[in-house]
Amino acid sequence: MRIGVDIDGVLNNIAEWHYNYGMKFCIDEGIEKGFQPQEYYMEQEFFLSREENVRFWQRYIFDLLIAIEPRPFASEVLHKLRKEGHTIVILTARDNQYLTNQYEGTIDFYIQEWLAKNNIEYDEIITGSSNKCEKCLTHQLDVMIEDKKTNIKKLSEHLQVICFDAPYNQDIHGENITRVYSWYEIYRLFHQQKRSAQEEIEVL
Repeated sequence: MRIGVDIDGVLNNIAEWHYNYGMKFCIDEGIEKGFQPQEYYMEQEFFLSREENVRFWQRYIFDLLIAIEPRPFASEVLHKLRKEGHTIVILTARDNQYLTNQYEGTIDFYIQEWLAKNNIEYDEIITGSSNKCEKCLTHQLDVMIEDKKTNIKKLSEHLQVICFDAPYNQDIHGENITRVYSWYEIYRLFHQQKRSAQEEIEVL
């Protein structure tokens, strides 16, 4: 199978990172506007102004690109899936928006460095993919592992979607959507699907 894998929220726990870094930023800056865990974007979570949001990312963008830890067993499971014949396609909406001056246009470099640093294997990588549905169809993906609910909803109209659980996607569900809570749960799903396919062949 051709498996699409998102980065933020799937390979890492971006919700936890947002909360920790966003709370530090707000306390350091004297910002007390509240917190909405059900929101996806930093500025909406902490009610930041455009200027505050830009200041946050200018300060912490490299903490995200370089230092954020992968989810437990993400690397291990992707290695197993590739070894078993699946094709892994990293498909992320990350772009160069907050990389300025000498770092402008370097998002692909930092993504590849982070993947290599954390031993995360893949066969293809597609960055800056704001229209993930179009990219999934163009690259003929069979399933997409995603966390953003607007993407999940659109993608599920065309292919199977594995929804990685997060505070901001609790209200998304429906046909072609399977919610998971860990990378080994994802591994089990593919093995269950493989067993079902083998049983169908045996019946025939």
